[in-house]
Amino acid sequence: MTPSEQLLIAAADLNRRADGCKEAGLQVQIAPELVATVAYFLETCGRIVARAGAMTKTGPQEALIEHAHDIARIHLGEPR
Repeated sequence: MTPSEQLLIAAADLNRRADGCKEAGLQVQIAPELVATVAYFLETCGRIVARAGAMTKTGPQEALIEHAHDIARIHLGEPR
């Protein structure tokens, strides 16, 4: 199995869990290690932007970093 296939399967699994919990009115149960991994991803993207000075200056990583920013902004809330 390729890394891209593993990522897509993991994403589909998380989406399935989230959809099922949403329909049942429940909280999604995920391991703290997964939360830590997602937080690390967001932090890494933030550091790349900080070094570059702007998302538009991050080159080939721009789309990935924009997506990380959307995750942070939409799902974790606007900074106060």
